[in-house]
Amino acid sequence: MLFKIPLSISEPYTAANRNLSRLIYYLKRYSNIFYAIYVKNWRRGFINILYLTQFFSVTRGGGEVVFYNLAEEMGRRGHYVHVISHQIKNLKENNLNGMISMHKIKPIIENKGGEVPSITQNMMYIINAILKGSQIIRQQKIDIIHANQLSPVIAGSILAKIHKIPIIITIHDVVTTSSSYSWKNWAAQKNVSRASSIIGPLFEKITVSIPVDIIHTVSDASKEDLVKFNTKASIIRVIPPGIDLRYYDNLGVKKEYQSYVLFIGRLVYYKNLEILISSFKEITKRLPDAKLVAVGDGPMRDKWEKMVSELHLDKNIEFTGFVSHEKKVELLSKCSALLFPSSVEGFGLVLLEAFAMSKPVLVADVKPFDEIVDEGIDGFMLPAHNADKWSERIIFLLLNKRMCEIMGNKGRLKVENKFNIKNVADQVETLYTDIWSKKS
Repeated sequence: MLFKIPLSISEPYTAANRNLSRLIYYLKRYSNIFYAIYVKNWRRGFINILYLTQFFSVTRGGGEVVFYNLAEEMGRRGHYVHVISHQIKNLKENNLNGMISMHKIKPIIENKGGEVPSITQNMMYIINAILKGSQIIRQQKIDIIHANQLSPVIAGSILAKIHKIPIIITIHDVVTTSSSYSWKNWAAQKNVSRASSIIGPLFEKITVSIPVDIIHTVSDASKEDLVKFNTKASIIRVIPPGIDLRYYDNLGVKKEYQSYVLFIGRLVYYKNLEILISSFKEITKRLPDAKLVAVGDGPMRDKWEKMVSELHLDKNIEFTGFVSHEKKVELLSKCSALLFPSSVEGFGLVLLEAFAMSKPVLVADVKPFDEIVDEGIDGFMLPAHNADKWSERIIFLLLNKRMCEIMGNKGRLKVENKFNIKNVADQVETLYTDIWSKKS
């Protein structure tokens, strides 16, 4: 059964729910028939969920935002949600609903947007998440563990094994399958440990090989990569991300189509920003006032800023660094299009954010973007390393603002109908229910 009767006042029920639960307890004790008819049909039931993720914020990368949106929606539906995440310096906390309990653990991480935790920080997260998770499980009678990619997966799987609780893990992408040089390229970046070229693929192999009940992934392309990595297809479920449109609509920004295009993402090698920088050399010949705004930070920033200077594009290309969610939405609301030439992605949540603000998107012609973008309808797919093709389409959109609006509105409808958090949460909630029922 999914409805958990509270046996301890430590469980996070409101007074009203506690009294109702006591009533149901005694009714159940004396009438199994009443319990079956009333409780199971009164509502879908409460589930105690433990989420493990290193970052829990709407201002981090797409994978972290996916977990934030999902946990918040589950809390909104009445489930009891516990989240274990890093302590983050200088992070503006959002007001979470009362059904979500946050558990911040060390090590303390800087909120710099583009950086990822070090090897030592990952190991410390695993140890502290296991300790904190065991305490939460004992006190709160957790029903399901849901762990985000890499270190949280390792911690979550150990907790699931110790406490005999079902576990779902989310794998957003598999870097190893994208190229034999992927991890070497990662380790070659500024301020990135050279040891990551060895430890990275090992961590990835461990996390996709650990025995779990279900692997949730975000695209068919990621599922194919997991299967290539010898993961059983039978335990993989594809549920794409969704966004909460209230985080965009309620900011009250006016949508315009000004003479700039926007890039949003971590400044790491596979985001392929150099192709946009190269394309702007040609764009500025036709449109001298055209501008590219690059939002984000990371180990490739110095190299790409140097490239901009060498091409004398300082007046046309601006690097903002890490920005708040509010600033990001403001920039999206005023740009003509979002550019996303990334060569390796599990999904690309920022595309949904652009659609939310009624903006067309230009993406590299790699999977999984064909699962998100309809060519010529709400965006364009372009060769990842052909600067001429990128400059051609960017010029076209900057000269045709009405086309930007039409295509952007198509994207907005797609988010409303397919990629909104409520639709996605329905699918995940069903997954939780099925797994919990089989284990109980």
